[in-house]
Amino acid sequence: MLNLTAPVQAHLTPYSWAVVEDLITPDNRARLRKDIPPLEVFKREQRLDGGDKIYGMYVLPLVDKGVRLPVLDRLGPAWVDFVAAVDTDDYRSWVESTVGATIRPEAFDVGLFVFAPGDWVSSHTDKSEKSATHVLYLNESWAPDHGGAFEVREGVDLSTPPYESILPAGGRSVLFAQSERSWHAVAPVTSSAPDPRFTIQVEMWR
Repeated sequence: MLNLTAPVQAHLTPYSWAVVEDLITPDNRARLRKDIPPLEVFKREQRLDGGDKIYGMYVLPLVDKGVRLPVLDRLGPAWVDFVAAVDTDDYRSWVESTVGATIRPEAFDVGLFVFAPGDWVSSHTDKSEKSATHVLYLNESWAPDHGGAFEVREGVDLSTPPYESILPAGGRSVLFAQSERSWHAVAPVTSSAPDPRFTIQVEMWR
């Protein structure tokens, strides 16, 4: 399911983050996309003010603190295979060597996230209890005018340009270690996007 020898562009500024190309092979991306359930299965998550961030998206949790949730088996074998692939010593070692985060075997979540037009996430660093986050993109093609880019940022202020903007397409993924400097955001998905923005998020806890 995962090609842990895939090309990695690792960075240390403004924090430890990396872009990985084709970590999930095209055939496996197609298997995962085929079994994405209808939006009615997802829970709408939205916060318009307060807290550490503002956001709007649809979420389907698959693993909670290492425990597989019942919905996982209903999604089909491709999703079971993906979860098995990220619950290995090889994957944890790869995360540690790529961004320098310490990963505990039992402390991880996996979720399927859908961003419809207008959905976004404001700049934030993630909770301090988190060790690393890995965001994997399932849309095979995605243009800059579709929005939804992952933004590496240097602070909370969205009026300043991002340090780097990563297009969420073509099997790309973004991995980063949590720190007090790990500011990041998701740009709003635009109405010109032909499909919702589909992502898998693997969250690893301290």
